[in-house]
Amino acid sequence: MDKVCVIIRVYNRIEDLKYCVEIIRNTWKAYNYHVILSCNGSDDGYIIDDGTVGKADLLVEIKNNVGHFSGNSQLLLAALPHIPDSCDYTVILEADTWLYGDELIVAYINKLKQQNAVWASAQFFRYVRNLATDFAIIETAWLKTHPEVFEFDKTPEYYVGNYLSRLDFKFIYITENMPINLPKYFRRFPGASNGRFFTFQKSKMVTHHVENLRGGMEEKKFYFNMVAGQDYFNISGHPSYNWERLKLGFFVALSILIPYKGWFFKTKKD
Repeated sequence: MDKVCVIIRVYNRIEDLKYCVEIIRNTWKAYNYHVILSCNGSDDGYIIDDGTVGKADLLVEIKNNVGHFSGNSQLLLAALPHIPDSCDYTVILEADTWLYGDELIVAYINKLKQQNAVWASAQFFRYVRNLATDFAIIETAWLKTHPEVFEFDKTPEYYVGNYLSRLDFKFIYITENMPINLPKYFRRFPGASNGRFFTFQKSKMVTHHVENLRGGMEEKKFYFNMVAGQDYFNISGHPSYNWERLKLGFFVALSILIPYKGWFFKTKKD
């Protein structure tokens, strides 16, 4: 069985991390996954429990978190030397990114091979060159010879997208995780996500920040069950997913059909 490295980075989302690792071990079956936890929150009291550490292959702990974007870079760079050479591909994801099953990974590793590309992830911001970093699949040999792709101190999506384009490295968009961001004028409408989408039915992924959900972790589990198509988590009540699926599908379709207002006026002016 082929081996794939998984780097999960975490600061304070320790409960998210516990479920993220559990989901990987329970539902990702196509490859032999080498899981690395990269953490920079222990000095601030965010300690990963022994059960979660036991399900990983390696824990990389960093002292002195250097901040939001730089801290993200710090986590990736610290994990990079520990990626086994036997792993042809590396998946990077944040602790709050839960993916049910690994069909998406299999599909995009095959696409990377077929198209001779080195990076696959979603387009985070519409109409501009950028690549999402909350979930990405990367060719390991390329990554080890280009560690500077993780050396960002500002918005990583722009940095990574421009880095690959400038050096003429081929990348692939993971369209199942798109669109992500909503036009600003959608955000006030009932049922629309708070500025972006966090639920992706086609890829069976959720990326919610639990502090933004009224129901907290239970509500995130609800959305995960919805995309999984089964009651992976045992949650209270007897929820119906059909209305949420319909609502999500409506706003996704609408966001695709209607352009961002800023882009529209810029294009009209040009």
